[in-house]
Order: sequence, then C-alpha cells, then structure tokens
Amino acid sequence: MGSITVTPDPFHLVEFDAAVLRGLIEEVAGSLQIPPTVDISLIVDEALPHPILGCETNLVDGAIDLWCSGGWFESRNKTRAFSERHARGVLTAMLLRARDRLSGGFEDAPADGELTLAERSAWDVYAWGRTDQLGHRVHRQKRLYDFRLQHGFTDAADAVFDRLWTSNSSSWGAIREICAETGAVLRPKAKLPADLLRRGSRH
Repeated sequence: MGSITVTPDPFHLVEFDAAVLRGLIEEVAGSLQIPPTVDISLIVDEALPHPILGCETNLVDGAIDLWCSGGWFESRNKTRAFSERHARGVLTAMLLRARDRLSGGFEDAPADGELTLAERSAWDVYAWGRTDQLGHRVHRQKRLYDFRLQHGFTDAADAVFDRLWTSNSSSWGAIREICAETGAVLRPKAKLPADLLRRGSRH
C-alpha cells in the first residue's frame, strides 16, 4: 500500500484534520481505481482562504503530488471551518487529473505550473465534468465562466465546453486541439495569473 501524507499536520490556522483528509484521499483514490501502490502527498496552504481557489496535480517520480489552497476545503457558512462536501469534490477532480497523468493519455502533459491558462481551463472542465457525473455537486456555470475567460465568449467555445463536460475520454493531444479550435493558443497570457499568486507561498 502506498503512503498518504497531508501537510500541515496539525493545522493551525483552519479547523481541518489531517487524519480526516488522509481518509478522504484514500477513499476517493480507491473509488477512482488509482493503483494502491502509488504514494500520494497533499499540501494545503491554510493561509489562503476562500475565495482564493488554486490547486495543482503533478507526478513526481511516480508519486502523486497535490497542492491546494485551504479555501477549497472551507465551509461557505463558517470561516476556517471544514466542509467534507467541498473537500471530497475537489479531491475527486484533482485525483481524476492524477489518474489522467498516470494512465489516461496525459503522460506527455507538462507539469501544472507549465500549462497555459487555456490548457489548464480545458483540462479542468474535463475533470469537473467527470466529477459531476460521479454525483458531486459542481457549480457548472462557474466552470463555464472560467472556461469562457480563456477560450472566448462565443457559441463555438460553449459547444467545446459542453463536449468536454460530458466526455469520459480525452487526452493531452485533444486538449491541445481544443485550444487551437477555440483560438485560445493565440490569446496572450495574463500578465499576473491568479495561480501564480496562489502558488507564491510555496516558494
């Protein structure tokens, strides 16, 4: 059995429990049929509250390396309180992307920090759509708006979103083709991407 680690342990700024998060990761990873021999580590930046939402999913020497802002796990009704529903949903989306990297046609995808915003938004739609199909409560309109910001407020972009949202099979090559289809590859990068700010406390 691979190891599952959560950092920090214990939490100091938020009312999260590392043991609860380890249990959720084990449960979600098992339900997604991620090989049990794969190590999984999660770093939660508890200093980044809601609505600052950032996350990364990478493979490092064959192990799954997750990072996210604490806001993803935070209750919307009580500051610093833990929401199992929100945690379960985002962990599902993150681990779906980890499964993609392991064996789902995304083996050649760059690390999350090297993806363009358009590539990341398209891959996120593919992950969140599958999360929705698994029965989690996902804010579809929020995901559509985020996708439009990178791929355009057009009927063509919306059609691509719908295709990604309902898909059960995609690949890194398909994500690149989608960015070309919507014209996102021609869009300039943001001068200060939000994810750059969210990752800042890691360095």
